[in-house]
Amino acid sequence: MINSEWDLIKRIKKIAETGNPLPGLVKGIGDDCAVYRISEKKYGLFSTDISVNNIHFNTSFCSWRDIGYKVMAANISDILAMGGSPILALSALVIPDSMEDEDIDELYLGMTECAGKFNTVIAGGDISRGSEPTISISIYGETENPVYRSGAQAGDYLYITGDTGRSRGGLEIMQERLSPDQFPGLIKKHLRPSPAENYKTVIDTFTPNAMIDISDGIISDIKHICTESNKGFYINCDSFPVHEELKNYCRRRGRDHIEYALSSGEEYELLFTSAKMIDNIEGISLIGEITDCGEVYFRSGKEWVPMIKGYEHFKNKEK
Repeated sequence: MINSEWDLIKRIKKIAETGNPLPGLVKGIGDDCAVYRISEKKYGLFSTDISVNNIHFNTSFCSWRDIGYKVMAANISDILAMGGSPILALSALVIPDSMEDEDIDELYLGMTECAGKFNTVIAGGDISRGSEPTISISIYGETENPVYRSGAQAGDYLYITGDTGRSRGGLEIMQERLSPDQFPGLIKKHLRPSPAENYKTVIDTFTPNAMIDISDGIISDIKHICTESNKGFYINCDSFPVHEELKNYCRRRGRDHIEYALSSGEEYELLFTSAKMIDNIEGISLIGEITDCGEVYFRSGKEWVPMIKGYEHFKNKEK
């Protein structure tokens, strides 16, 4: 039985690395993208992502156009998280008998709409027949200075772009068939995530040492950075930029908006570290620091232990 996504990745990485070494491959398995040196000042970035019906999306409450938009956003976000610019994508689609021609049109219209915002084109792909709608996108981008998960240094400041938590709230509203009219921003954040629009500010102003996109939740993703960097962290939860609509949603349901902000996945904001302390740029928030070891959360001036975790494939169902 597979109990951990990350243990499985380690096993695959160990096997993959027994093959012939590839000159120019700077980074293989273990980051948001593989990195290949093209020239002295240019690196190619490669990533792939798969989305399966009833796991990554649900056709009972998501339109095909929204599904297309979201799966492309997830891939573009990986390129941004490496400090790169996306260029082209390849899309592969498993089509069940229940899908109509119009559904496929809508799916690709959503993908091209999102890709167009980042000057990215769909340049090819594959199609096959199968039992469940499944979408796989491979994406290519380029950068002069790749940013890895492994570059965090003790004393670095920890930042996020945008705000987090709304995607989880939006998913709950749709899953539980609650009225969508009261919290439209939560639903939009889940269906139409916008990869960090201020990523150029992140690169040009903060010169990040380490970076990841928030796809599994802050708790999981900061641990990815710290595991790869062999460092620890502390987070000041009082500094989280929580959207007012999410606060209202949590108040009405008797829930903790900070736990939503920490655990919500599919946000596609950037979580990054930098040696620079800058706390006056709109849309980018200082939430903590990198330490030599350990993990500490502060809330209301005291240490606090969150009772939630980020998303992980293959976790035991009873957890």
